[in-house]
Amino acid sequence: PAPPLDGLQAIEWGGGLRWYAGEQPAIRGAAARLGGHATLYRAPESLRCLEDAFTPLSPALLALHRRLKKAFDPKGILNPGRLYAEF
Repeated sequence: PAPPLDGLQAIEWGGGLRWYAGEQPAIRGAAARLGGHATLYRAPESLRCLEDAFTPLSPALLALHRRLKKAFDPKGILNPGRLYAEF
């Protein structure tokens, strides 16, 4: 189902991928209520420095991602902070 969001949007992949221009909290909230997620692709630097590009992870998924990052990048040199600030 389509999230109930106003504003500009583009739809790809038969409705499986939607691009929205609008307020980040509203978009992430609508996606989460429908069991999805939202990724921040474009935003002013003032917003990008405050928000992760990807939807925040649950504590269990964050722990799993940390373990994977440590296994594949034990020295933490590959794009630190690129996906999530926590690792």
